[in-house]
Amino acid sequence: MALVVQWAQEHGQVGGVLTSHTQLSRRLRDEGHEVRYVDTGSLRRAVRAAPALATRPALHLFHITRLWRAIILAPVFAVLPGRTVLVLHSGSTTRQVRDMGGPMRAVLNLALHAYDELWTVNDEIRAVLPEGLAGRAVVVVPFDDTFQPGLDVMAHDAHALALATNAGLAHYNAELGLDAARLVRRKWPDATIHILAYGNDGPALDRLREQVRGEAWVTITFDLPAAATSEVLQRVGCFLRPTSWDGDSLIVREALASGARVVASDRAPRPRGVELAPLDASGLATVVLEGGPVSDGAGLAERTMAQAADAAMDRLERMT
Repeated sequence: MALVVQWAQEHGQVGGVLTSHTQLSRRLRDEGHEVRYVDTGSLRRAVRAAPALATRPALHLFHITRLWRAIILAPVFAVLPGRTVLVLHSGSTTRQVRDMGGPMRAVLNLALHAYDELWTVNDEIRAVLPEGLAGRAVVVVPFDDTFQPGLDVMAHDAHALALATNAGLAHYNAELGLDAARLVRRKWPDATIHILAYGNDGPALDRLREQVRGEAWVTITFDLPAAATSEVLQRVGCFLRPTSWDGDSLIVREALASGARVVASDRAPRPRGVELAPLDASGLATVVLEGGPVSDGAGLAERTMAQAADAAMDRLERMT
């Protein structure tokens, strides 16, 4: 069996990246593979871990949302024995590349050659990578639905909504989701919304809490454990995703697998079955109340991260 090294925070920030690589580790261990972690919460610690990994070929999976990390650690991955994979989770990757000047893009291009494979979570991210690396790029689904609990469709409350926000960051548009919920309540007075906040609990979330102070139909929780988040998704009738951009949102996948409707902005590729809405409160509310056009999944993958890992381990075995 192969050694797989996950370059990520094993107990990192609650969110899609943590859930994604945790699910993959569980799957690989269930198959009998050895899985180790290198904590990338500190780049210094990550670099120091490299010498101990240089004695045995392994599949190295480096999970990132910020491209500068791929540049900084490229020299390390260039010399590690085995097969190295850069996993690009964030829908902001396209913006990060487009915001780079010519010299920095050249540096990025050189750095990306250090990795044997580049896994992206949608076609838009793959398309923005240097053309010369197209053969290394694989689009993957970052969610493994085999870990979903059994569903009880009758438990869903059709008038209960939920949305998620990382630290109240602007592109999650939590306030816009609240505005849409207020419009929904004009026709569904019993409608509620549960805001699943995570990340850094700072001023942006304080402002959000202040906006809904005294409104009993709004619940805001912070850093719920995975099991508790799943319970919320199995209870609500509709999950809102009013984001300005996205990769392949894991919580959207989880909400769909939980049997909830998902109403999401049409600003990013969405999984098959998601109902698409314009990015404004009125448009979102209309789709919640009346339904909307349904995504066919274009721009996203069918191949799971576990399947991509199996293929990479096959290549590693042939190499050794």
